[in-house]
Amino acid sequence: MPSNVSLDEVLSRSFDYIVIGGGTAGLTLASRLSEKPDCSILVLEAGNPNIDDPLITRPGQFGAHFMKPEYDWAFKTVPQKHARDTSYLWPRGKGLGGSSAINFSVWSVPPKYDIDIWERLGNPGWNWEMYEKYATGSVTYTPTPSSEPALNVWDVKNKSLGTGPLKIAHPRVIPEVELKMQETLVKMGVPRSPAPYHGDVNGVYTALNTLDSTKDSRSYSLTAFFTPNSLRPNLFVLPQAHVHRILTSSSSSSSGQELIATGVEFSHGTDKTPRVVKVVKEVVVSAGALKSPQILELSGIGRPDVLKKIDVPVKIALDGVGENMQEHQYLGVSWETKPNAPDDTYDLLRDPEHNARHLELYKKGQGVYNMGIITFAYVPPSIVAGRDLARSMYESQKKKFEAEKNGYKNPGLREQYEIMLERLEGEQTGGCEIIGFNGFLSAPNPPEPGKKYFSIFPAMNHYFSRGTVHATTKDPLADPEIDPHYFEEDIDLQTYVECFKFVRRMGQEAPLKDYLAKEANPGPEVQTDEQIREWLCKTVNTTYHTAGTLSMLPKEKNGVVDPKLKVYGTKNIRVADMSIVPLHFTAHSQGTAYVIGGRAADIILESNP
Repeated sequence: MPSNVSLDEVLSRSFDYIVIGGGTAGLTLASRLSEKPDCSILVLEAGNPNIDDPLITRPGQFGAHFMKPEYDWAFKTVPQKHARDTSYLWPRGKGLGGSSAINFSVWSVPPKYDIDIWERLGNPGWNWEMYEKYATGSVTYTPTPSSEPALNVWDVKNKSLGTGPLKIAHPRVIPEVELKMQETLVKMGVPRSPAPYHGDVNGVYTALNTLDSTKDSRSYSLTAFFTPNSLRPNLFVLPQAHVHRILTSSSSSSSGQELIATGVEFSHGTDKTPRVVKVVKEVVVSAGALKSPQILELSGIGRPDVLKKIDVPVKIALDGVGENMQEHQYLGVSWETKPNAPDDTYDLLRDPEHNARHLELYKKGQGVYNMGIITFAYVPPSIVAGRDLARSMYESQKKKFEAEKNGYKNPGLREQYEIMLERLEGEQTGGCEIIGFNGFLSAPNPPEPGKKYFSIFPAMNHYFSRGTVHATTKDPLADPEIDPHYFEEDIDLQTYVECFKFVRRMGQEAPLKDYLAKEANPGPEVQTDEQIREWLCKTVNTTYHTAGTLSMLPKEKNGVVDPKLKVYGTKNIRVADMSIVPLHFTAHSQGTAYVIGGRAADIILESNP
C-alpha cells in the first residue's frame, strides 16, 4: 500500500494531529496516537513508501542505500577546520521508516547513568526507569535456541521479553571469529557486560539486531508500527510530502504571547507548488536532528541572526535551535583473513556468482545475509589508553574547562561539560566503542579481488566538541548547513587515536590473531601519532546518531523544548526525535528514537484527554 490517503483528501479536511516525518520516532508516535479512535492523525513524509523493498527487508546490505535518492538524504558537512578540511558524507534515511529502514540494524540501549543525566539537566521524569519502560514496550525479544554463553545478553528470568511490535533477535549465523574477538577483548582487560539491555552496558557483549527471526527480515518502524495499523480509519500517511514550514498565528495568554500552529505548508511529489493542510490540536516535528531545526527556522522559530540571513521574520527567538549538535563517529581498521579462516565474510557478495549463491542460502536461513553486526564493547579511556595517559587527558581537559567556563555564553553547555568531566573521571560509562565487522569496511586502500577480510571499528560516543545545523536559505528544498565542529576539542581526537591503537593491538593478540593476516587499512606505513591523526581525519565516518539540535533543556540554558517536548513560546508545537536529546549517550540511537516516539505519544494523549 503506497499511501492510505490522497493529496486531495488531505487538502480537503483538517486533522487533529500532524506529524512531520514518517521515520523511526514519527511512525511510532503516529501509531500510538491512533490508538485513540476519536482523533485523526496525518503523517507527512518527504520520501517514498519503499514498502516490501528487498533492499530494505533483507538483512546484511550495509550501506547499499547510501547516495541513492530514493532511500538517502545524502547530506554533506561543511569542510571541517580541525579535521584537515575534510567534508563528510552523512547518509540519513529518506522514506517511510526513515533511518530505521537503512541503518545497520543494531539494537542497543544506553546505560542507566547516561539517561539519568537527562533528568539532572532539568527534565523531570526523563530517567532510566522511564526509558526502560518504553524500550521494553517497543520490542519483543526472541531468544536464540543456542547454548552459546555469549548470547545470554537478556535477563530472561527477571525481565520481560518485551511487549512491543518491533522484533529483536540475534542473527541466525554467528561467525566463529566474532566469538574469538570477544575472547581477545576479555584477555585484554575488557569485562563481559553485566547487563547490556538492563542499564549496565560497560564491557563486551553480543548485540541483538532489529530482526524478525520468523521471516529473516528487517524489523523497523514501518513494519512494526504502521503496517499493522494502516487500516485504522484515523491514521493517514502521505509520502512524497516535503514540508516547507509550520503556519502559525499568535495569541495572548497568562504567560505572554504564544504561537499557535494552524497548519503545515508542504509540496507533493515533483510539483513544488505550496499546499496547506490544517491542524486542529497539535503539530509534532519528527523530521530528525538534521531536518527538524530547519523546519522550525523556516517557520520563524530560531536564532534571530540566522533567521535574518535567510529573510524569515522572527516569530519566536530561540537561540538553541540548531545548536548543541552531538554525533558519534566510527573508523574502519581491516585485516585480510588467513586462507584457513573458517568463516564466510561479506566480501563474498562483491562477486556476482557468490552473491547469487548466498541469495539462495538466505532463503534457507543460511549464508552471509543471515549474519549481522553483533560484537560490541564499550570501555572507558583508561582501558584503551592506559590509566596514566587517560588521567593526564582528563586533567588537561578539566584545566581547560576551568579556565574557560566563565566565558561561556551558554550556561547549558557549561553544565553539560561539568557532567561529562564527572562521567569521564568516574568511568561510569564507556565513551570508547569497539565493533566487529565480518568483512571489509575501511579506507583508503581498496579490497583485493578474491580476498576475505575482518574489520574492527573503533568508535567514539562522548564528544566534547559541539556542532550546528542551520538553514542557509528560505528554500525548503535546500539542505541545511551541517557543521559538526569535529575535533574542535582536542581531547576528542586524542582519545580517538588511543582507541585506534588499542584496536590495532587486538589484531596482534590471540585468539583473534590466529584468524588475521596482513593489515589492509591503514597499513603498516601509518605509525606515528601524526600519521594516525592524518589518516583518521580523512577516513572517519559518521555513525548516523546525530542528537541535541533542539535540546530538551530549560530555556535559559539554551533549551528549545520543555520536558513535555513543547517548543518554548508555542501552544501546540512539539518535537519528538533525536534532536531533543540534551546530552549524548553510550549506545546506538535507534532504540532511543523509539523510546522518544512512544513517550511523546503518551505526553500528547495525557495533554489532550
